[in-house]
Amino acid sequence: MDSWYLLFCKSRQEARAQVNLQNQGIEAFFPQLQKQQLIKGRRTFKQSAVFPNYLFVRLNPQTGNFAAVKNTRGISGFVSYGASYQLVPDQLIKELKNFELTQDNNSLPEPGDLVCLNNGSFKDVQAIFKEPDGDMRSILLVNLLNKQIEMSVDNCDVRKVG
Repeated sequence: MDSWYLLFCKSRQEARAQVNLQNQGIEAFFPQLQKQQLIKGRRTFKQSAVFPNYLFVRLNPQTGNFAAVKNTRGISGFVSYGASYQLVPDQLIKELKNFELTQDNNSLPEPGDLVCLNNGSFKDVQAIFKEPDGDMRSILLVNLLNKQIEMSVDNCDVRKVG
């Protein structure tokens, strides 16, 4: 039965190593997050490693070609404790794959979306998302005393409703 092992990759070469392993017919997994950033006022998405410099590989403990894996471009070697390579539980890999499919990390709401504030004085106050205000803040429309007021808040204090 195949087992998952942990590999250490050369700096920023996880994707390269994954492609090279897959070209050899070896199953490899490199969990990534999609991060949303504002660059020059535009919303862009960037993939980044969940575990920088690490990659998971599935091999048969008896018949797997460990030497070929170690000599693959982008790979530094197996993570090991003493003489044995680090095994990774199948359940952890399943959870990471599930997380990768369902995550929407740090994504900002769309203009017009209903949001809820999480900060101290405005906790649980609902507002309408208007637009991003730089990298770390957003402009919201808050209804206070029957008047709609624009307010700039930290992105970490905004939670999309629904």
